[in-house]
Amino acid sequence: MENNLRVLMAVKNINITRLAEMTGISRNTITNIYHEKNTRMDLRTINTLCNFFNCTPNDLIVITKDQKAGAKL
Repeated sequence: MENNLRVLMAVKNINITRLAEMTGISRNTITNIYHEKNTRMDLRTINTLCNFFNCTPNDLIVITKDQKAGAKL
């Protein structure tokens, strides 16, 4: 899983510290998402980020081709 947090932050010209202050998400969590160190994201975090950036989860999270091919239903 990849994410577009860097892009969304660049569009709003906001840094990690400011995003943490404005959303209430811990700086550590945002840093991990920003540097793509997270293997999963809490639904509350996704919802908070989507509300802040006025976007959908599809705008925030990118499912890579390998993940689609390897997914089991």
